[in-house]
Order: sequence, then C-alpha cells, then structure tokens
Amino acid sequence: MWVDKIAAVETACLGLRVAGLGFWLDVRGSGLCLAVPPGHAQFLARETSEVAGQFAAGPASEVFDCLVLRVRSAPPPIGPGGKSLLYRTENRELWLDEAGRYVFCAPRQAPPRQAIIEPDFSSGEIVGEFADDGEGLYPLQGLDNVILSNWLASYGDVILHASGVVLDGKGYAFVGPAGVGKSTLAAHLAQRHGALVLGEDQVVLRHLGGRFWIYGTPWHLNPAMCSPQGIPLESLFFLERTGSARVAPCASVDGVARLLQTAFVPYYNRAGVARILDRAALLAEQVPLGTLSYCLGDDVAGLILNTR
Repeated sequence: MWVDKIAAVETACLGLRVAGLGFWLDVRGSGLCLAVPPGHAQFLARETSEVAGQFAAGPASEVFDCLVLRVRSAPPPIGPGGKSLLYRTENRELWLDEAGRYVFCAPRQAPPRQAIIEPDFSSGEIVGEFADDGEGLYPLQGLDNVILSNWLASYGDVILHASGVVLDGKGYAFVGPAGVGKSTLAAHLAQRHGALVLGEDQVVLRHLGGRFWIYGTPWHLNPAMCSPQGIPLESLFFLERTGSARVAPCASVDGVARLLQTAFVPYYNRAGVARILDRAALLAEQVPLGTLSYCLGDDVAGLILNTR
C-alpha cells in the first residue's frame, strides 16, 4: 500500500533525503504518478515544489547537492553490451558502462528496471516499462539502498547493519548480525526510556564536520521504527546475547574488523574501500567502541549511558 502520492500534474517530481543526501525523481511528460512505500514517507523532502521550478532553471544537483533521476518508461537494455560486471546477486546487478557510468539493475523487480548514474552521482535516469496503475510508482524500488551505499562510499561513509537510537540526547549504535537483538533493544529503549529510534536494522554512519554521525534510514520491517534524523555518535556497541549484562571495551583493531563485517562495503570500488578503511580507523580513535552483552529482558540503559 503506497502513501504520500504526488500527482504528476502538480509537480511531477519527488524528493527523498537520507543521511543528508537527496534523491530527486522527475517524471515530467511521462504521465506517471509518483508515490513512496510507507517506510519512506518520513524521508520525503519538503522542497518538492521548489525543486520542480529549479529543473527548468538548471541542474537541481547544483542547488541541492543531490542525485537527479529522470524516469523513462521504456524496455531496459538486455545483455551487457559495453558494460563490465562489478557484482551480481539474485536480485541485483551493478555494471560499469563504456562511459564510466554505474548501471544498477533490478531484473526481478516488477517491472525490471535499470538506473544509469553518472560516476559523480549528480544525475542519471531510471528506465523500465512503467505504467500508471492508479496507485503511484516508486521507480527506485529495489535499488535505492544499493545506490546510496555506493554514493556514500565516495565520501568514505557506509550503511551499517545496525540499530540506532537517540537516548538522553545522545546517539548510540548497536551493531550485529540478524537475530542478535538489534530491533528488540531499540524497541525496549524506546518503550522504557523514551528513546527515539533512528533505525531498527540499518543506519548510516557519516563523518561530517570532524565528528561521526548516525542517521536513520527507511529500510526496515517496521516503518514506525525509523526516523530521518541524524545525531553525533556517542558510542557504538557490538551486541552479544550471552552472559550477564555488561559492557566490555573493544580493542581498536578488533572493532574495525567487526564493523566492516556488518557494513555495506562496495569492495569492487577500490577508491571507496580505501576511504572507508581510513574512516573506520578514525572511528576507533574518536568514538568509544564496546561489546554489550545482555539477555532478553535486561534493562541495559544505565550501562549504555555510563560508557565512556
């Protein structure tokens, strides 16, 4: 079920902002209507109508520092052509074409689609056999988080497989694989201590203005447990569901290794990986890293807040 449908006859564009980076979708002249999934509703940019006017004046990316994507309804190209494969999974592919542009593919999405994006992530287009079914269209479905992870790598920033909260006015991230309790802990802190949940499963880690920040993302099973806000990162914990409730310091080298295991790192991008490694080392110097052990039901808010 889609929400926040934007009528094509009004603005013909839709903006999303995640971790300070913006996606702008333009369907002018296509007859299509834009919409977003429920988890994305809070990430809608408020400048949508203003940006619609900027398209005519010049590249919106120069004004808003964002990725402008024109949506075109047409069959996406079949076969590699002049493209080089960077990576492939069951649901996604990423190619590099002869002009050095990224070609993000979602072949199993209905309809199949491709996003062809300039290497500086300033502009591009999304191609698919899109049709207006009266419910609205989100052309980035199946592509937005993989595009963002590659875009972030150009800054040395990453998406983490982690939950994140604002507790007592400070930002905390809880890192770990599926099933370790990231969502459960975030929900507990929200219910018992009034924490703001930025994300239950994925957060963005950025280094801005000399500090590390965490931001919420829209990619969660529970859309209510996500927020577009960002906050400086006070501490980062690696979760373990063993033993009594306690926090143990984590050595820098071990912390960097564990962090990279749960980060969305585009390892095919050598320059991006080098930036991410440098940032990870800096994180270990600037932000306290610890291992948080607890059992289901333990109230560990005090341990979290007292970690330095």
